[in-house]
Amino acid sequence: MSQDQLYDLVVLGAGPAGVSAAIYGVRTGLSVIVLEKMFVGGLLATVDRIENYPGFPEGITGPELGLLFDQQLRRFEVEVKAAGVEKVSLSGPRKVILTTDGEVHARAVVIATGTIPKMIHAEGESALQGRGISHCASCDAAFFRGKKVAVVGGSSAALEETLFIARFAKKVYLIHKRSAFRAVQSLQEKIFAQPNIEVLWNSEVMKIEGEKQVSGLRLQQENRERELSVDGLFILAGRIPGTVFLGEELSLDEKGYIITDENMESSLSRVYAAGDVRRTTLRQIVTAAADGAIAATAAARSLNVAGEDEGADD
Repeated sequence: MSQDQLYDLVVLGAGPAGVSAAIYGVRTGLSVIVLEKMFVGGLLATVDRIENYPGFPEGITGPELGLLFDQQLRRFEVEVKAAGVEKVSLSGPRKVILTTDGEVHARAVVIATGTIPKMIHAEGESALQGRGISHCASCDAAFFRGKKVAVVGGSSAALEETLFIARFAKKVYLIHKRSAFRAVQSLQEKIFAQPNIEVLWNSEVMKIEGEKQVSGLRLQQENRERELSVDGLFILAGRIPGTVFLGEELSLDEKGYIITDENMESSLSRVYAAGDVRRTTLRQIVTAAADGAIAATAAARSLNVAGEDEGADD
């Protein structure tokens, strides 16, 4: 990537928010580049079934929707580069993005880097990543067909993924640090009704055992230690915003999410955030896509490029 080229808009991330921002940016006449370290669709690849995104009455899988996003970007000839963001300089009129493949310069930025899984900081967790430890049920549940696994989590999302894992695993231990779930009641009822799911209340994973592969867990369960023989561990303990690369460039809330105004603009001029990475009351595909559209439209207006009329057909 040439440092001499100055794009109108650089979009960080190619999930629903980033793809939407890129499409709206291109349609307003901006020169746009999208930086994505993995693939178009982002975390959609980890979603087994999407049934609440408009336009798909029978539902659609995450990978299928991600492929459609990719096809739409290609149709609009949006430039997509496989590169991770390492550091940024955003305070000046020329925004500089340092990536794993050189620098990118742009007049405006949309940050759509989403979230990353939380670690539980148990002994052996780092060493066994990808060796029986997973953060994605729909990605890896099928690898544990007929085996015993454990799940750490208690949110509605974690319970949904646990039910999916239970389709494949012979036995699922659901480990929760409290004495009750805070998840949706209907999901709790499904969990309790599933014969191969056992809930372990007031429990925390202290050590993940295994040499080349997860072979067991050591738990602290109330006032005693317990050893659990399992073939795999799904850590579904929540997510944190992908904002480490920002340093102190932008104003973040206490959890590290980017604070924006109604136009998705951050504390710096022409720097926008969209999707799960920003402070918001709802994190869904449809809201992320809306954020991206708003951010790119605001960027176009700020750059004095005529955007689409608000009432025009899409």
